[in-house]
Amino acid sequence: MAVTSLRSARFPANLFVVVAIATYCGLSPMAFGQEASNEIETERIETDRHDFTQSTKTVGHGRAQLEFGYTYFYSDRNEEIEHAHTGPEALFRFGITERTELRLRSNYVWVFEEEERREGSEDIRFALKTETSEAEGLTPESALELRFTFPTGGDPWSTEEIEFGLDFIYGWPFAEAMELYGSTGYSTTGLGEFGLVGEIPSEDRFNTWTQSVALGVELGPVTTIYSEFFGIFTDGRSEDLELAFFNVGLDYYLSDDFVLDFRVGLGLTSESEDFFAGIGGGYRF
Repeated sequence: MAVTSLRSARFPANLFVVVAIATYCGLSPMAFGQEASNEIETERIETDRHDFTQSTKTVGHGRAQLEFGYTYFYSDRNEEIEHAHTGPEALFRFGITERTELRLRSNYVWVFEEEERREGSEDIRFALKTETSEAEGLTPESALELRFTFPTGGDPWSTEEIEFGLDFIYGWPFAEAMELYGSTGYSTTGLGEFGLVGEIPSEDRFNTWTQSVALGVELGPVTTIYSEFFGIFTDGRSEDLELAFFNVGLDYYLSDDFVLDFRVGLGLTSESEDFFAGIGGGYRF
């Protein structure tokens, strides 16, 4: 029998909030009472998808950026096959200063396991991200993101609490078109991510730690690729998880302000999803 939730109807409202703010800020650089600079440097767009490790860059003062995508997950645990789909993975970013941005994320999840179906929106996520250092010698370029969730999601994934997290991202450019980068993160109750909270009672509170390392290579003027390892570890969950993944991806730039991305990955532990693949992109206003 399909399992659904009336709270899953919150998905259109959550997405509407993200799109409405993106539309307003994209058309009005006067948002938040700050006028965008008329001399914005023309640099190629950098998104915080599709790899797990985010970019160390923010969008810049007065700029708005909307990112989106879809991901498919496959798991086979003791012949219990599970298929999951996530989308639209909407992330709206707006630069309130040259080095600090406001972020708003909304996502929806469908999980199918034999004849059971679970679906609903994840809790909406609000964040601030700021650049903290530039690359100089052994000092990496870096950024820090502070994240909060609000209990607006559907029953399967909402923690019904306000959650907190942070992510420290760092990178070292080397050679002419290569960069080694990574991130270290912490969050309460996994920020409601469906892969961490989907099979436990909502009152189960735990800590989540993340670590990643990635290598990005620019292949040409419109294409970059990356390879990446990342892990997610819980502490205090009723059944703690040790998840590890390897994935590769490609960015294809249609213009300096519009990019499409593709990725595919494998789970490296018995508790991880066996396979995932996704497509998406980003547009800068």
